[in-house]
Amino acid sequence: MASVRNERGVTLMEVLVAVPVLAIGILAIASALTLAHGGVVSGGGQSKATNYARQQIESLKNLAFDPGPTGPVTDSPERGVTRTWSIAPVAGTAAPNRLARITVTVGWQNPAGAAQGISLETMRAEQ
Repeated sequence: MASVRNERGVTLMEVLVAVPVLAIGILAIASALTLAHGGVVSGGGQSKATNYARQQIESLKNLAFDPGPTGPVTDSPERGVTRTWSIAPVAGTAAPNRLARITVTVGWQNPAGAAQGISLETMRAEQ
């Protein structure tokens, strides 16, 4: 029994169609990777800023209670990052249940140079 074998290979027309399709696919993947990298870098800045704000809130909550207004006070935990905080009494509260509002704002620049910021706020009761 004779076997029939087809050894034609790929035609020039098939190659001319496949190359642009593959090129478009590769360019789409490269573009997606660039956008994803920018998102990771931006998210990293936001995570660090949130961590700096939480650290400052915990530090301020552990100080002796003083419901008088304080601030704004500014420091820089890292180059390019500014952290500002203030403490304000909450109106209508009296001893022994006085409250103070603690606000911490952290600002930084993203890799594109645009200013970004995050603000956290909490309340603290007299102990």
